[in-house]
Amino acid sequence: MLSILVILSLVIFFVTLAFKLGPAYLGFWTVKSVMDNVAEQSTPITGGAREIANQIGKRLDINNVGQVSAKDFKIRRAGENLYDVTLDYEQRQHLFFNIDTVLTFAYQVQVKGQ
Repeated sequence: MLSILVILSLVIFFVTLAFKLGPAYLGFWTVKSVMDNVAEQSTPITGGAREIANQIGKRLDINNVGQVSAKDFKIRRAGENLYDVTLDYEQRQHLFFNIDTVLTFAYQVQVKGQ
């Protein structure tokens, strides 16, 4: 009987983790796909870093991403007609009682500019 309670409590714990942490990871995967879509555009982006940030911001709005905004992206010139777009952020998530988690996410792509 005790082993059933231990197994049941472990299952409940991991299901709680999945429900609490899952949305943060889904949000990051959405942000990652937005960055990949901007990087894989067939036409180079005119307007430099500001236009890259605008396009990322619009796509984040369309996908209803609330974890990050266009201001959280670091856009640096990597060479002639190339920009490094980097996102590095933390997200805190309350689990239960006084236990919280800190999730760190980082991703980088290169975007063609003009």
